[in-house]
Amino acid sequence: MSDDPAQIRAQARQAAALATRARAAAVAVSGNAGVQWRSVGADRYRQRLTDRARDFRARADDLDRLSRLLLSHARHVEDHERAVGSVVDGVKNVAKVVSPAGLGL
Repeated sequence: MSDDPAQIRAQARQAAALATRARAAAVAVSGNAGVQWRSVGADRYRQRLTDRARDFRARADDLDRLSRLLLSHARHVEDHERAVGSVVDGVKNVAKVVSPAGLGL
């Protein structure tokens, strides 16, 4: 996993795009379930298509959740970067004050 928020956001966009494609596949598969013939084989075919469409929708939901988690992770990385930057700035300021040059020595 990258620690670069921009890369993490790019991965979140990829996951969201895959979710969109999975939903489109579910619609396409569902559309094929409307076969007109009647037989045991046709019933099994329709059931398998229904199952696949459900699987595509479930994976799309998983990918949406992944995208949200990645975006949250990117925000946390940025928050931590800001916190570390603040600590570093604080240490630099303290060092200026307590250094021999800062004390006028």
